Amino acid sequence: MKKLMVFAALAALSMGAVADNCTPEIIQRTLVYCVKMNVKTTKGVAGSVTSAASVCEPGSGGTVTSTVIRVPDTTTFQGWIYDCVANCDTIATGSAVVWDSKRKAQLVNAAFTTTFINVIGKKQADAEWAWTFEGDATYDSVRIQKYTLTGAGLGKYSTKVGYYTSFSGNFAGTATASYDLKSSTICDPSQVWKCEALSTLVDSDTVAYGTWTAKYNAAASKKFNNNGTLTVPSYVTYTSGN
Repeated sequence: MKKLMVFAALAALSMGAVADNCTPEIIQRTLVYCVKMNVKTTKGVAGSVTSAASVCEPGSGGTVTSTVIRVPDTTTFQGWIYDCVANCDTIATGSAVVWDSKRKAQLVNAAFTTTFINVIGKKQADAEWAWTFEGDATYDSVRIQKYTLTGAGLGKYSTKVGYYTSFSGNFAGTATASYDLKSSTICDPSQVWKCEALSTLVDSDTVAYGTWTAKYNAAASKKFNNNGTLTVPSYVTYTSGN
């Protein structure tokens, strides 16, 4: 599992010590965060289409049959960021397991990389986080869609427990051309009409953007600390770092 740099945890409490005291007696704890991304993107639809006359080049329209055309779509990424160890003034290493819950596909090689993560605010109760994410949705042996996303958002930090508790924000990025996921025979990437020549289909990347949340999950953290496992769908596998 590709490792990521994620979640700096400032000033953990140890035996009642105040959060500002970054002493050697820091309590090490494995943290698990639940991640969710509401994704707006496109999908491929198989069928026959007749192009309209090009608005750029009138009269350039034509007919295309038996192909996969891209249309708007939404999906949801869910998963866990785990192996995150709270520590004073450090950025801990961790792992990610992420899946597309609507299309039922795991995002292999999934990894978040922290651009920066900080505690902010006069009371040290707020936080900011900017990250990048990469993952490959494996629909089957021939249909793989690669995602490259950049996200940012604000969240909360608890000086009482010494770690970030939640974040939410927005992300935007791209994915390789989507596929007709309902077809067992058409595996070609979906196509898009170019304004310059609507009669020509072009295979190109598509958009992926939306909102995201990341929340500390006490139950998942306890389970992971006890036996090194996480709850995932049947089509998802991961390698525990425990």
